[in-house]
Amino acid sequence: MNPVHDHLRIVHISDLHFGAQHEGAADALLDAIHGLAPTLTLITGDITQRARTQQFLDAKRFFEQLPAQWMAIPGNHDMPLFRPWHRLLTPRHRYRTHIGAITSDRLDHPQLRVALLDSTNNLSWRSGRLKSEASRSAAHWLSQAKPGQLRIAAAHHPFASREKGNKGGMAGASKARQALIDEGEVDLLLWGHLHRTETLLLRAQSGRQAVGLGVGSPTSHRHIGDGFYFHHMDVTRDRITTTVWQRFAGETGFHSHAAHTFERHAGSWTQTSN
Repeated sequence: MNPVHDHLRIVHISDLHFGAQHEGAADALLDAIHGLAPTLTLITGDITQRARTQQFLDAKRFFEQLPAQWMAIPGNHDMPLFRPWHRLLTPRHRYRTHIGAITSDRLDHPQLRVALLDSTNNLSWRSGRLKSEASRSAAHWLSQAKPGQLRIAAAHHPFASREKGNKGGMAGASKARQALIDEGEVDLLLWGHLHRTETLLLRAQSGRQAVGLGVGSPTSHRHIGDGFYFHHMDVTRDRITTTVWQRFAGETGFHSHAAHTFERHAGSWTQTSN
């Protein structure tokens, strides 16, 4: 990673859907990320559309062009849909072969401690699941952060309330929030999956609050009328400023759409501007 500075810049992207991208979208995203010069890029799943080998190879080629370090986890689209036996027995084989082998789900940096959690569920096509032991393990690891380290946890599926109609919630989300926010003292929770931007504060039973950020897709043609989105965050130990970037089909590049600032007070987080 880049040397330690007063603040770090993190890019968060999700739902790239290689194999079902709008023409030119990946190139526009890559240009935007290079322009931001982040310290770290986090990719929260749905890297491919149908978990095909060529789609993973295209994604790998894209990731290799990112500036600085990147980390990734799979999403539900990164497991086979039309090969049920493979989905049941070896659902993440292609992901692990092409992507998982060159990334990590943990990062310990002087200013960051990051835990990525795999929320995919091979028994359900759309919704996710986080087992209690996975949440507790991540919370325990985050709890060992050193003074000055910002604690980040990320999953593909949302940590916010589970949606009705099985539209993409995550079983175990409530227990995960409790463990990560209270036990792990996480500062920032990130997710994708819903193809929409979300900015909110998540409260645990103790009353402690963490910043929650969901991100839309920067490349998928699924909601092309709504535009393409990603986030970048400038972070210090006690301040997080997130900028939402947007681009519409036909535009050559991304532009700043909105900004939100959060500050830490007495160990908890509050939003100071939007």
